[in-house]
Amino acid sequence: MKRLAAILLSGAIFLGLLGAQPMPSYAISAEHQAALAAQSETGIVAIIRAERLNVRRAPRAKGGSLGLLRRDSVVPLIGRNRIGTWLEAITPFGIGWIDARWVSTNADISNLPIKDDQILPFATVATSALVYVRRGPAVEYAIVDRLRFGDEVDVVGLHSQNTHVEIITPRGRRGWVVTEAVRVEGDLSALPFSDLTVTPLAKINTFRLRVRQSPDPNAPVIGRANLGVSYDVVGVSPDGAWLEITGNFGRGWVLRRFVIVIGNLEQFGLTH
Repeated sequence: MKRLAAILLSGAIFLGLLGAQPMPSYAISAEHQAALAAQSETGIVAIIRAERLNVRRAPRAKGGSLGLLRRDSVVPLIGRNRIGTWLEAITPFGIGWIDARWVSTNADISNLPIKDDQILPFATVATSALVYVRRGPAVEYAIVDRLRFGDEVDVVGLHSQNTHVEIITPRGRRGWVVTEAVRVEGDLSALPFSDLTVTPLAKINTFRLRVRQSPDPNAPVIGRANLGVSYDVVGVSPDGAWLEITGNFGRGWVLRRFVIVIGNLEQFGLTH
């Protein structure tokens, strides 16, 4: 028993000494710090203290993630939110925001400029129904993600008719949702009408439309486009009578009068 007690006592002393060891230092060299600080006018850097820390598009816990920084990563800081809970940083994934609770800095963050007025707007799903995120602003576009009530997404583009908003989902997928399904917050004035540059679709309005090699009624037929199917439009003939589309036949041309155009053809220089 005496021997067992001695062993336990020695073990307790060892553990006590181990627990009393100072925390490891995460100091970075002056040269490294200076090189990183030089990337920012502020001269302030952050050292990551979490195992993995999200770099977010906006200073919100549910803001879209640009990437992950690992423990001991060092990033230059260029701004903060008004209450100092989020820091704007230059990262390998671009400029983004990191949670101030999980970093240490080489200087007082109160010296950083406040960037609240530059925060991207966001939207919250406000319907109990499943919300489909589509590749473009119409039901004919493919679904790229799904959202549920309460999900937060970054808003990155607007629709010229205000029927949709372009977003980035929590999984990093870019797409469109109907405006009535979300509650949008923030300043939208700087966002582009990005629907004008979305690839338009040609929805076939007749049975087995011939797809030709060139915009000529006598050109060789290279395939068939089926009724009700939508194809990406990648070109328009100079007279606007033919559309170049893509499908399992490759690239080919169809007569415009046999399709319903979804989207904007002006990006191809067509104004009528």
